[in-house]
Parts: sequence; structure tokens; C-alpha cells
Amino acid sequence: MKITPSTRAGAGICLATLLLATACTSGRQPPQQGGGMQGQASRALDGKIARPIGLLFAGMDMNQDHVIDEAELDNGIRHDWAGFKASAHSGVSALGLAEWSVYALGDADALPNSIAFDSNFDGQVSENEFRARLISEFAALDTNHDRRLTRAELLVDAPVRPRSGNMMQPRGMGGPGDPGGKGGGRPPR
Repeated sequence: MKITPSTRAGAGICLATLLLATACTSGRQPPQQGGGMQGQASRALDGKIARPIGLLFAGMDMNQDHVIDEAELDNGIRHDWAGFKASAHSGVSALGLAEWSVYALGDADALPNSIAFDSNFDGQVSENEFRARLISEFAALDTNHDRRLTRAELLVDAPVRPRSGNMMQPRGMGGPGDPGGKGGGRPPR
């Protein structure tokens, strides 16, 4: 059999295609259990974040000592409540609270949301409900129960990010929980 330049080119293209297909189908290996540098690196990537309510409380630190005490919390609640155009009888509407959430928490959907504040579900948030929710959030973050929030108490673990090989998969391509494929979204028609 005679090997011609076109045969060599065809064989080269087949070999390149085979190598490319092999590289594409070999996914990343899952992280090893245990310690080592790889385990430390993955923990460092997860890290800590501040919830929107934690950022609100940090803004209440009037003396800038990086600790929020009950007096600063009370002052902050009074200041934020005074910013509402609330009726003494009916309180603040869900829309008014959503506007405050954008200003104070960064987004209308940030937690706690208007449902969390409206404890009697009457569609209005009273000053007492507003105060009670913020005091409850403060107490939940106060892990050592000293009635003071340090910066460390304002942090929570960051959500775990997936470490799979399909991180670059565009939306709508059928990943778990994706409306375009298995695991979530609309049922098939």
C-alpha cells in the first residue's frame, strides 16, 4: 500500500479528532477526600459572605468600633422606621417595605422580605412588627449571646459551588434544575 500525502493528512485529521474527543469526554476528577493542598484550596474557595441583613446591621455601627450593640440597633431601627411614610394606624405597605429593602438591603427580594416582617399577615408592617423582626434577626446572628454583633458574627458560610466539569454549560442546555432539561422547570407538553 502506497502512503500518499492526502492519506497522511487524512490520518492526521483522524488522530487530531480522536485526541480532541478524548480530551472533551474526560471530565475533571472529583476532589480527593481528606487534607492536603487540594482540600485546603477548595475550602478557601467556599469562604464566608455577609447576608444583606448583616450589611444593614454593620451600617448601624455608629461609633465605628466594628461591634453593633443593642443601643446602636435601637437607634438604627428608629432611624430606618422614621424614613417610612407610615400611617400610625396602618403601618407600611408591602410596596413601601420593598422600596426600603432596595435601599437598605440592596434588593427588593433580599431576606428578610415583607412576608417575614408582616407577622400577622394583614398586608401592612407596623412599627412593632418591623422592630420585632430586626431584633429577632439580630438575636439569630448573635451566636455567643452577648447582645453584641461582631463582624465575625455577621458572616455566614458561602453557598457551596458545584465542582463538576459542566460549569461552563449555558442555561437551557439541560442541566439539573435547569428549565431546559431534566430536574426542574416546566413539565413537558
